[in-house]
Amino acid sequence: MKTDIVPCSKEEIEKIIDASMDNDFYYLLFKVAKKTGRRLGEYYDVQVKDIDFERKVMMTKVLKRRKKVLKEALLDDELIGLLKRYIKSNNLIPDTFIFRKVAYRTIQYAISSYSKKAGIPHKVSFHNFRHYFITELSKLGYSHSDIAKLTGHSTIGVISNYDHTVASDIRDRAIRDIKNI
Repeated sequence: MKTDIVPCSKEEIEKIIDASMDNDFYYLLFKVAKKTGRRLGEYYDVQVKDIDFERKVMMTKVLKRRKKVLKEALLDDELIGLLKRYIKSNNLIPDTFIFRKVAYRTIQYAISSYSKKAGIPHKVSFHNFRHYFITELSKLGYSHSDIAKLTGHSTIGVISNYDHTVASDIRDRAIRDIKNI
């Protein structure tokens, strides 16, 4: 039985990232996930050569009808700096996979471990970073269409799965405003 993801707040995401500072691989992966909102499998295939530092994009591969399709993930200056330092300190060459250092399950275990270390009271999975990214974009007023483009979704309908968390953010304001309708 699949359970719903309990969303992480900004503070919880930051605590998880801070808890991972003892490991440059996880710290980088979690920071990139927080700011790009991609699925774990999309990061897994990223090679050094897939990053265009000038254009500030990282090419990820999305499985679509059994074929890998390239999608751009935007990078800010902080991520570019972290990626450059990680690539340099690990002597990575263009054909090296950046995030394929450990297995999927190991990454999921690390998320669980770091979230416990950070004192997060609910279960956390890698997908929480994607959920957080989409929720934050929605709070900032991005349309479903724009969010779909930024996260690699092929349809905007999927984005509505994240609306319940945003609804709780507008609840108090809506209750006040409804009085005047």
